[in-house]
Amino acid sequence: MLEVSGITKHFNGVHAVDNASLNIPQATITSLIGPNGAGKTTLFNIICGYLEADKGAVQFNGKNLNGRAPHERASAGIGRTFQNMRLIKRLTALENLMLAFMNHKGDSFIKTMAYSISRKHEVRNREKAYELLDFVGLKDKSYEPAGSLSYGQQKLLSLACCLALDAKLLMLDEPVAGVNQETISKILSLLRKLKDTSVTVFLIEHNLDAVMEISDRLIVMDEGRIIADGLPSEVREKPEVIEAYIS
Repeated sequence: MLEVSGITKHFNGVHAVDNASLNIPQATITSLIGPNGAGKTTLFNIICGYLEADKGAVQFNGKNLNGRAPHERASAGIGRTFQNMRLIKRLTALENLMLAFMNHKGDSFIKTMAYSISRKHEVRNREKAYELLDFVGLKDKSYEPAGSLSYGQQKLLSLACCLALDAKLLMLDEPVAGVNQETISKILSLLRKLKDTSVTVFLIEHNLDAVMEISDRLIVMDEGRIIADGLPSEVREKPEVIEAYIS
């Protein structure tokens, strides 16, 4: 589904990402781990179009994404969450989710004039939004401001907003960081359910217990390079991986 070939990115002469290549198969959960500063978020930002690589290529479902803007990659089926979640805190959970849908029918003058069509589309989006809030366990929080939700609930809302894109590939930046064990278990359960519907998950995470529990495959970065890629039980025993975490 996702193919990254020879991606390199420098910042002031420093290799943030150094000739990184990877393949993410469909309907799998793959975790990208590594020490702070290893280049994980930079690689995510390149894949999603927020940064341009110095060299290398990103392909999604056989299509070259080089030069495509972030919104074009989202339209192609790549959804992304961020560490800071980027929710609009004054809006309700439902309103945040409504804004996440693509191709609003009222986003141009001509479409707005066709009020009945626009209204039907909005009703469908609202129904879908309630379904997504129910899926992540936040339906009873629909009308509460996003800023009033707990940190874990905001994580769940961020995931729901990502799902509103109808993404086939979810790229999640630290989805269980900073939340309690109950919420961690809930998020991992949701990711398994998504995988069962053929959604592909690619995540960055520092919680190694969660990574080992959820991942079909584990990729490790250190100093901008991919140093290991394979089954979690095998990767965790590699000397270079152990050295990266203790050095």
